[in-house]
Amino acid sequence: MIGFFRINDPYRLLILFLAVVFIRLPYFISSEPLVYELNWMLIGETLNQGNILYKDFLAPIAPLAAWMYTAIDFIFGRAPMAYQILATLLMGYQFVLFNSIMHKNKAYNENTYVPAFVYALLMQVFFDFFTLSPVLVSMTFILLVLDNIYLRIENKLNDLTILKTGFFMGMAVLFYLPSIIFLLATVISFVLLTGLIFRRYLMFFYGFLLPIAAVGLYYFWHDALGNMMYQWIISNFVYNQENMVGLISLLLFISLPLLVFVLALYKTFSISRFTNYQVRVQQVMFMMFAAAWVVWILGDVKAPYQLIVFVPFIAFFIAHFILQFRKKATANLFTIFFTFSLIFVNYILFYQNFHLHKWGDFNALWVNESIYEPWVAGKKVLVVGNGRQIYHSASGVATKFYDWKLSQNIWEMPNDPKKLAVIYDDLVKNQPETIIDLDGYAEAVLENLPGVSSEYEKVNYKVYVLKN
Repeated sequence: MIGFFRINDPYRLLILFLAVVFIRLPYFISSEPLVYELNWMLIGETLNQGNILYKDFLAPIAPLAAWMYTAIDFIFGRAPMAYQILATLLMGYQFVLFNSIMHKNKAYNENTYVPAFVYALLMQVFFDFFTLSPVLVSMTFILLVLDNIYLRIENKLNDLTILKTGFFMGMAVLFYLPSIIFLLATVISFVLLTGLIFRRYLMFFYGFLLPIAAVGLYYFWHDALGNMMYQWIISNFVYNQENMVGLISLLLFISLPLLVFVLALYKTFSISRFTNYQVRVQQVMFMMFAAAWVVWILGDVKAPYQLIVFVPFIAFFIAHFILQFRKKATANLFTIFFTFSLIFVNYILFYQNFHLHKWGDFNALWVNESIYEPWVAGKKVLVVGNGRQIYHSASGVATKFYDWKLSQNIWEMPNDPKKLAVIYDDLVKNQPETIIDLDGYAEAVLENLPGVSSEYEKVNYKVYVLKN
């Protein structure tokens, strides 16, 4: 099996991509979105109505990620399959780029498509890797940064390239904030492994700040720069992280790749058949792997798809491990076992039809039907509380109070005139057709806003419906 990808023929990459599409077909035809897919669709849908992120809509998402989802909503609407197809195309570009970087920089002792194969395989570890997440897009730019680090090691880096390296890093951060840790790892790589002069460090940081300054200027122009700083940057470190799955659930699908990675790491660093340049490449990849741990820790939501930050670096060492087998038969047997084991576990957890699934808590990843469906379906809805899934059958998000972590501070103080004024203005402007009051905050606020409360009928102890 692995011998197929050791032949230097670019058509192997096309066959690899088609194999990935075949593996992902069951997920493509799945009808229900994941909870974070719904979140991204709602963000794109609301911003596509002319709302300004952070000002007219409260959400802690990175700005470029939000604009990307806005563009997707403009073209495809609320379509989970669009996210999955775009993610597959982007993943195909990533494994081609990853292989090209390794090939061009002679990171291995032979030129093969094994790195692309391992990268593509690790992107099938869990089914929520298959959607277009901010992490997935951000890692595309991190790969471009890696390419330029290797050019610097070979002294092939000019001023324009160092500027682009910083620019790529800035773009990665604008899609996924914790990726800023890779900035530190890149600077450490430059300091320890290259002789970069001070002027080029300045150019690197100039390139990094350029896209961030452009986005900041946009929000400054719309009088929302302070909102952006708080909601996107500060809130990600202030509020408690949300764990979508537990440790045991993660171990169900990462144990095997993690074990193989540890073996690959030991095997790679215990032999001495590499050139000095290849050793430096390995050191860079290990530093980036260490940075990925910090990126994972800083993530605001602990979901399986955030493990994508580890994929390039684990793929690098596992590819080394496979290429070091002296017997082709042993390499093939290992690759077949590794490949089918990963895919088998993924399908088990996706279909939930094997006892292994009982060890995990993956049901929390799917959008479930709400008990408020009769009052929500087809309506413009405001959910006062932590209940994004309620918006699934709604026609849209009615007000800017979408993210409850950011909105709670406003709603929990019903006697504060300034915060009451903010709520009043938004309710009058947007006039939600249904208000779902999960924790009683809306009731306390509406008691202080008789002009608004008179427009609504309380049909349930948690449901307010706009009067005809």
